[in-house]
Amino acid sequence: MSGIAQHLDLWARNMMPAVTTMFLALLNVVPLGLPGISDVTPVVTMMAVFYWSVYRPDLLPAVVVFALGLIQDILLGSPIGLMALTLLAIHGVTLTQRQAFLGKPFFVAWLGFAVISAGGFMFMWIITCVLAADLLLTPAVLFQFILTTVSFPLAAWVFVRVHRYLVR
Repeated sequence: MSGIAQHLDLWARNMMPAVTTMFLALLNVVPLGLPGISDVTPVVTMMAVFYWSVYRPDLLPAVVVFALGLIQDILLGSPIGLMALTLLAIHGVTLTQRQAFLGKPFFVAWLGFAVISAGGFMFMWIITCVLAADLLLTPAVLFQFILTTVSFPLAAWVFVRVHRYLVR
């Protein structure tokens, strides 16, 4: 393989965390034709940011996380910066706790994701209440959190495959 091809291959492999997270952000906003379904679908970008922040933080820097969150905010029509700040917070907290997840059984990472994403969902709910100047009590947020947490093992399985076969 020539030097240029090797550099392009390495560059493409290093872009996989950002590309998979962007793909999931786009997938998260695909209209399914069911009213209100977007309020209760799993937030797959949270899963991606958590996974890559634990296992390859060098390939998903904070500026990329913030940009991906802004893109998702724009596509969803949510307050600009809400998902961006939430993903950035998840990224930051995960980085500080990264050593607690490395080399441990999957259950530890899953529990860590549940706790960190709960903080992310709470942050989004509080900001939404502040912006609405009202206490919004909706079971959809709790259901979305539960669905996101329960879906994490499947998403992690996909991330592990991408990590193992594409990123290296």
